[in-house]
Amino acid sequence: MLRLNFNWQLGMIAFSDWFPNALVGVTFLSLGLVKIYGWRKGIIGGGGKPAACRLMGRCPSWSKPVNIGVIVLFLAVGMVNVGISVLALLKK
Repeated sequence: MLRLNFNWQLGMIAFSDWFPNALVGVTFLSLGLVKIYGWRKGIIGGGGKPAACRLMGRCPSWSKPVNIGVIVLFLAVGMVNVGISVLALLKK
C-alpha cells in the first residue's frame, strides 16, 4: 500500500547540487527548441549568414539524419540535465 509522507524537512539545498545541471539543461533544451523552430521555418544556416540564422538553421553540408540527430542530442542532453536538477531539488 502506498503511503504518502508529508513530513518534509525544510532546509537549504546546496547551490552546487542543482544549479549547474539546471543551467546546462536549460541551455541545451533552448538550443534544441530553437533548432526545431528553424527546421519548421526552413532556415538554412552556414558560413556567411547572420548569427540568428546560424543558430536556428540546419547545416547545408550535413545530411538530414545528421541534422535531426543534432536536434535530438540537444533535446536529450537538456531534458536529462533538467531532470537531474529537479531530482536534486526534490531530494531534500
